[in-house]
Amino acid sequence: MLLALEVLTGLLLLATVLPHAPVAHGVVRIGDFPRQQIAVLALLLLAASLLVDAEPARTVVQIALAAIAVVQAAFILPFTPLWRRQTADFDADRDARGAPVRLIACNVKQSNDDHARLADILVSRNPDIVILMEVNQAWLDALDDVLAAYAHVIRRPQENSYGMVLASRFELRDAEVGGLLTEGVPSIRATVSLTDALSFRLYAIHPEPPVPNHGSEGRDGETGLVALRVRDEELPVLVTGDLNDVAWSGTTQRFRRVSRLLDPRIGRKVFSTFDARFPLMRWPLDHLFHSPEFRLREMERLPACGSDHFPVMFDMVLCPSEKAESKPQKANGADIARARNLAGQAQERQEKPIGSDWEG
Repeated sequence: MLLALEVLTGLLLLATVLPHAPVAHGVVRIGDFPRQQIAVLALLLLAASLLVDAEPARTVVQIALAAIAVVQAAFILPFTPLWRRQTADFDADRDARGAPVRLIACNVKQSNDDHARLADILVSRNPDIVILMEVNQAWLDALDDVLAAYAHVIRRPQENSYGMVLASRFELRDAEVGGLLTEGVPSIRATVSLTDALSFRLYAIHPEPPVPNHGSEGRDGETGLVALRVRDEELPVLVTGDLNDVAWSGTTQRFRRVSRLLDPRIGRKVFSTFDARFPLMRWPLDHLFHSPEFRLREMERLPACGSDHFPVMFDMVLCPSEKAESKPQKANGADIARARNLAGQAQERQEKPIGSDWEG
C-alpha cells in the first residue's frame, strides 16, 4: 500500500508543479485544469495514509500531500465567497443611470444535434445578446427562428468546430470578424450601443484548446493579443467566450493583469461550465471579463443543452462611472512582453487549428 501511495503522491506532485513552468505546451498547461480534483485526491490520500504504518516514509508522503492540497487550494480560494469580490454588485440607487444587458454564451458542440434544447433556453431566458461557438450551418438553420428575433446578427458558420454567431438586440457598430492569429479560428469584435450615451466594446473569442501532444501557442497567443488590444480601448470592454483555459491559470491571471479587466467569479464561486457530461470532472472554462464600469446583477450556469459545455448567462449593468470592489494586479513589463511573445509565436505557425477534425 505504501508503494501505491508514493506513486500516486508523485503523480499529484508532478501535476501540481508542472503548470508553473513558463512553457506554452499542452502537456504543461493541462495541469492547470483539474486543481479541484487534485486537491480532493490529495486529501483522500492523506486520510488513507493514516492506515499505513511505515515511518518515516509515511511522514514524507503526508507532508507532500498536505503541501499539494494547500497549493491547489490557494488557486481555488479566490473563486469562493471567502475572497474579496472584484465585480461590484448592482445597486438600484447608486446605478440608476446604468443600462442593463443580459448575455448568454454557449459552446454548442458542433456534433450536438439537440438543437431544440438550446433554442428553448434562449427563448425562455430572452437575452439581449447571444454568443454561440462551434456553430455550423446545421446549427444556424436550426436556430433561424430564434435568431430572427434579433435586429443585428453576425453569422460565421464553419465546419471545423470554430464557427461563431453573435446576435444582439442592440446596435452593433464597427464589427470585425476574422482570425486574430490562426486562420480558421475566428473571433468577433464589435461596439455595442446600449443607449445614446452608453456603449461598450465586445470581444467574443474561442481560441484553440490545449492538448498533451501540441503546443498551446494558439490559445495563449490569442488571449495575450486580446489583452493587449483591450488595454488600448477607450470604451468599456467586455470579453467572453470559451477560452479553453481555466479561471485560475497563470495565463488567465496574466490576461486579467494585461487587459485590466475584472472577473465576476472572484469572491463568488468557481462557476464550473465544462464538462457538462461528467459531474466529477468539471472546471471553469467559459468566461466573462469586463471593465469596472459594469456591475453584476446575476450570473447563472444554465441547464445542460446536449453540449459538453453548459450555457452561461450574465446580467450586467453598464454604468457611466467606474466602481469595483477591488482591482486586478497591474501588469508589469514581463507580463506585457510575454503576451507579445506568445502572440508572435502563434502568428508564425503554419498549422491547422487544433481539434478542427474532432467533430466531423
